[in-house]
Amino acid sequence: MKTIQSMIGICAILILAPLANGQKYHGFIWNSSTGMTDLGTLGGNTSYAVGVNDSGTVVGYSYLADNVTRHAFTWTASGGMVDLGTLPGGAWSQGEKINSSGEISGEGLDANGFQVPLFWSASTGFVSAGESQGDSRNYGYSINDAGHITGQVYTGEVVNAIFFDPANGRLRFLPVLPMGQHMIGYDINNHDHVTGNGSQPDGRYEAFVWSKKAGTRGIGFVSGASTTLAHAINDNDEVTGIGYIGSNTSAFYWNRTTGIVVMQTLGGAIGAGLDINLTGAIVGWSSNASGQTHAAIWDNYTSTPRDLGTLAGGDTSYAYGINSSGQIAGFSTVP
Repeated sequence: MKTIQSMIGICAILILAPLANGQKYHGFIWNSSTGMTDLGTLGGNTSYAVGVNDSGTVVGYSYLADNVTRHAFTWTASGGMVDLGTLPGGAWSQGEKINSSGEISGEGLDANGFQVPLFWSASTGFVSAGESQGDSRNYGYSINDAGHITGQVYTGEVVNAIFFDPANGRLRFLPVLPMGQHMIGYDINNHDHVTGNGSQPDGRYEAFVWSKKAGTRGIGFVSGASTTLAHAINDNDEVTGIGYIGSNTSAFYWNRTTGIVVMQTLGGAIGAGLDINLTGAIVGWSSNASGQTHAAIWDNYTSTPRDLGTLAGGDTSYAYGINSSGQIAGFSTVP
């Protein structure tokens, strides 16, 4: 059975692991005319770009010059990378997603050392979702245009998918799947529909979509997968995500008509769908025939993915966010 700790989120797992083995990553923004642009860092060796809004503003986080402290950032073509700091008295922060108004979801430490989901805006700075459930596995993964945030908060060893409204400070837990216990919210669209995955009594994790009207509905599994993780949902209620089959992963697409459809790879054994825009274009990553993992874009769920390559001198890359005009945020190894 997959442990709860292993399900804290592909964002955290993929992003935090590289620093531990000394690999340098830089965030990038990609478009079809110029390819990848290196966003640089806040002084350290590594930065990660994980979201981009329709204005082309990128959000993520970077290590500072000490290569220990990490801060959330925004990046624009005109202003470059801007350090957003932390909660007052907090040691670090991470930015995850950014909405059309430039508001950001993320996570970080508060002055008492609790890890909390965060909201950020230019007028408020960082706002905590509250430390009453302080745990090192609490995250604010996504935000919609209303400023509503989803993510995860632990109560003991139970992980709960959250719906947080910073306007009134209210945080509530979403209902679990039938007979389930654990839930994680990875994305929220502008209809306040949340997608993610939740536990089943047999130990598997099933992808779900939640709405206030319909409640929590499982959307099924990638065939043979012990875990099917829905990572993104657009305003058409189209979903993309990842199925975990042994040591391999499969990128998938879902809507109410098609059900779960496994997407093609770049020629290798693994893939992941991490974001989907309103036109149905999907970004994520895939391995190629040589076994290298590269950022990829699928024009739609039936298409052959395109390899986005890497930053100069790199060999591995991941795409995490796509906006309505096809700009893509992600990160790549660098020398």
